[in-house]
Amino acid sequence: MSYVTIRDVAERAGVSPTTVSQILHGKGRFSRKTRDFVLSMVKSMGYVPDSRARAMRSDPVKTVGLLVPDLRNAYFADMVASMEEELYARGISTLIGSFGEDSARQDSFLRNIMGQRIDGAIVVPKGVPTHGIEDVVRWGLPLVFVDRRVPGLTSVPYIVSDPSQGIRQALQALFQKGHRRVGFVSHSSLASTTLYERESAFRELTADMMPDCDCPVVDCQGEYDSRVAGLDVLMAHNVTAVIFGYSPDAITMIGLMQRRRLVIGSDISVVSFDDIEVFRLMTPQVSVISQQAQEMGRRGVREVLELIGAREDADDGGGKSASPPEADVGGDRHMVAIPTIFISRDSVGPLHRD
Repeated sequence: MSYVTIRDVAERAGVSPTTVSQILHGKGRFSRKTRDFVLSMVKSMGYVPDSRARAMRSDPVKTVGLLVPDLRNAYFADMVASMEEELYARGISTLIGSFGEDSARQDSFLRNIMGQRIDGAIVVPKGVPTHGIEDVVRWGLPLVFVDRRVPGLTSVPYIVSDPSQGIRQALQALFQKGHRRVGFVSHSSLASTTLYERESAFRELTADMMPDCDCPVVDCQGEYDSRVAGLDVLMAHNVTAVIFGYSPDAITMIGLMQRRRLVIGSDISVVSFDDIEVFRLMTPQVSVISQQAQEMGRRGVREVLELIGAREDADDGGGKSASPPEADVGGDRHMVAIPTIFISRDSVGPLHRD
């Protein structure tokens, strides 16, 4: 007797096996027309799920690759730790790598882990299209982006933070303490959509909340001299508070402020993105806009496991599908936005000078 498989249904319906599987399990976002058509094909063809294939798949140990820009960055280290812990609790092993914000190293890691036949990957990408990323998508490996996205790849789920809430809360706290000259430190050399969105949110919110105030934006690079020059610009604007979009800039520039004998929390107030341990160890402790990195990591794990499960369901008919899940026209159906949260500490104080 010949059984109807998901692949048979997909071929008749003109969609991928993953799409059929997601619709059968009530996952994904598809138009009612697509969903109803696929379900009608399932019924008319007499498809029955293969419970034996599910049981066989429960035995092998799965492996998920985790790739971040820099494991020395405490923010990414916290994120990876949360993902590894979540995966370990589910009996899944991990391959962890970092690429130092270098696209070639990113693609090399992805090629290597594909050669090891991993089951899925969670990646904090460089943020620009590369051959390595595009190959992974084309091969159909279950893939999730966390913290950053890649323009044009709307079929890939991504977990990002929404900077607006945290920045608004920080500005409200600073305004209530008398600050009217608030600067922002950006870092465009990373070519990160996440950092660009933080800068854009700051500009929009200050224009709305503090329209008559001087709120300059300076752009720092990774070099020490660039951060010195950025601080000079902020001081020329007589800012009384600074919000840092990138925590490594904050760490260096707080040191520069202290060398200039500025008292943090008194002469100048400081807020930085990323709730990392070093900010809690500093004196005074640094106020932060938390992206909830651990929550982002856990959500990334949930997303990639759903994709792995959907791909396995699609394999009921034997063989692996090389087709990634189809997205509805308009894209971004896989986006999950985690709100940022402002955490006030001693580095934000009342204004003591004009």
